Amino acid sequence: MYWRSGRLHCLVVVVVALLSLGPAWAQYGMMDGDGPSALGTPNLPGVEPQGKGSTSVWGEARVWEGDNWTFAAGVRANVGEDSDVELTIFNLDTSGEDAINGAVRDSEATLIGLNYRWVAFRNERVSLAVIPGAEFPIDDMEGTNTAIPATAMSGDLIPLISLPVEHVLADGTILRVVPRYVGFDDNPELANGTTIEGFGDVIGLGFGLRRQIEEFAVMGDVTVILDGNNSIDENTNEPTDEFVWSAGGSWQGVDSPVRVDLFVTNAAGPTGASSIIATPDQSVGIGLRVSGEF
Repeated sequence: MYWRSGRLHCLVVVVVALLSLGPAWAQYGMMDGDGPSALGTPNLPGVEPQGKGSTSVWGEARVWEGDNWTFAAGVRANVGEDSDVELTIFNLDTSGEDAINGAVRDSEATLIGLNYRWVAFRNERVSLAVIPGAEFPIDDMEGTNTAIPATAMSGDLIPLISLPVEHVLADGTILRVVPRYVGFDDNPELANGTTIEGFGDVIGLGFGLRRQIEEFAVMGDVTVILDGNNSIDENTNEPTDEFVWSAGGSWQGVDSPVRVDLFVTNAAGPTGASSIIATPDQSVGIGLRVSGEF
């Protein structure tokens, strides 16, 4: 899997533009330490790493029409000043009674992910993290095109990188912008040895918001695809691009280490690769996530 030069230039331009906004955000200031700015949204990561000496665990499920599910879980631990690592597992199963908008059916994938987060820049104006990572398929990923029908298979490693930029308003509202790259297989193989078009290199630009109100919070995000494909067209059954979004809320009691999120989304999952995949024709799923820190 190789970076296409035009897409790399596109990502660099976005990052430079974001950093240039720092002085314009100076009047609002930033929160220090871990705080709520460490919290991401369902499909976008946050800047702040896990607190020193602490570890968090989480589990999540998303469900769509026709009894189609995805599951994910992870462990995140501090590994030094301004850095942490996260180990994730993600499972996709769209073998329910009905296809999601008739375009994807009987498709399965299990991915093990490893991410490293490092806060590259932080002051009273803006903070920026670099989150490189990769997701490794356990056995071949299988995606069934219901129009042919045919099953595409891929065992390629999926490289990814996110560059979240955060700003916290005086009232605690967190604003987030996240340029992202995910490197999917360009040409997955069919069982007969031929290939079909895959998603390939995907570049997206995400925008997120989180507003804490005592024990509750409202949150949402949207990612627009700048280059590449991240979904299946429900009419042609060919790769296409769709914006990715989520909206919901969370609850965490005072002095409680447990947090519960409930949301709606069209993204396949919460990991670096799965969170940029959109369901066909913006089909909406319901997600539940439980996390705890110790």
